[in-house]
Amino acid sequence: MTRPAAGQALLLIADADLLHHPRALRPDEPITVVTVPTPPQPQPPHTIIASFSDDQLLPVITRTHDGTRQNTQQIPAGALLAGLHLGCALTDALTTIGGADPRGHTPLYCATTHSDGWHTYSRVHLRPDAGCFIRTSPTPTGDPTDPVAWIPDAVTRHGARAAQLNSLDGAITQAHVGKEIETKFTLPRDTPLWPLAVDLHDRVAAGALPEMAPRFRDPLETWDFANTLFEVHGPGPQRGYVSFLYTQPGLYQVKRKNYDTDALVRHEHVDIDVTITEPLDSYVRDTLGLLARPMPGFRRMRYDIKFESLRTGHHYGIFVDRCALHADPTEALAQVEVEYLRSRSVLPLDEPAVFAEVERITDWVAGVLAEHALPAQLGYYSKLSFLRDVVARRPHLLPPVDKDTP
Repeated sequence: MTRPAAGQALLLIADADLLHHPRALRPDEPITVVTVPTPPQPQPPHTIIASFSDDQLLPVITRTHDGTRQNTQQIPAGALLAGLHLGCALTDALTTIGGADPRGHTPLYCATTHSDGWHTYSRVHLRPDAGCFIRTSPTPTGDPTDPVAWIPDAVTRHGARAAQLNSLDGAITQAHVGKEIETKFTLPRDTPLWPLAVDLHDRVAAGALPEMAPRFRDPLETWDFANTLFEVHGPGPQRGYVSFLYTQPGLYQVKRKNYDTDALVRHEHVDIDVTITEPLDSYVRDTLGLLARPMPGFRRMRYDIKFESLRTGHHYGIFVDRCALHADPTEALAQVEVEYLRSRSVLPLDEPAVFAEVERITDWVAGVLAEHALPAQLGYYSKLSFLRDVVARRPHLLPPVDKDTP
């Protein structure tokens, strides 16, 4: 087996129990090592998304860990797995070298080689057509000339973070906690949004946004919800707004944003599935203790294109949305937003990179909008500013204030 080249990684397929019970591999333990391509990206990548869905022939070595017995072949990527089981070619190879029951084998870890060792990656998600792996090594280790030298380190590092790495979204974390980082393009209110969302999605899926890949598991989401927003005047640092997203009877998502002016960075706090049985104006006044006025309610329809940085592990969204007032749907706001969402990592986060990547994504979106010949105003124009502008022109759309509301 030769060392993987730049743009390649080694994928280890072995006993699934190694994810939950890390141990040293026995000399005669059967393993499979596959050379898989990785998307173009800086070295070392933070995230590797290995595809098991095309006809590209991949070099495969099925061997005992000590190499005394081995089988070499090339297998199409799409034939590595059959559903979540091993494909026939891998199963037959394990049988050939006298391996144990191959039904217990699954993709576990990846590694990339560097001049002074190996970087190791643990599996965090697996689908029949792809696997997602994130880096667990801060620095390279092991003999870079030995194609299995990285395996003990991969197992050990995984074991130290097994509870996170083995759990759904257990490695999800947040840079810049409590802050929203977002740019906005304001479009003509009658802009057709679905064709734009589809084009942005397809471009990201095709790799047109360098160093980014569709977010594993949920690259596209659609939303349609009623929104009630209160402009908050105080106390002091609470200025901004509180917004109630109606999800189902009695349940809301409550979003609070604290800021004085529209800006790239705003303080944000979100509570999910909040039960509210009293009128919202009473809840704002009595439960939250805010001095606020209700703004016109609106319906928000949104398409979310989500993707992740293969360089840093940060996740972002391009949101294509329209807000239309319930009282008069001709009063509408159409926007494309670029927002940092979260990160997937067990290593220290590169927080400054969030700002650099948001800027780069914003520039890329600006180019796409220009190709669509869409007049777009780049800035930070918020929903609150939109509602303020509406009621300044049409004050009768402002909801009546409860007589007991300050």
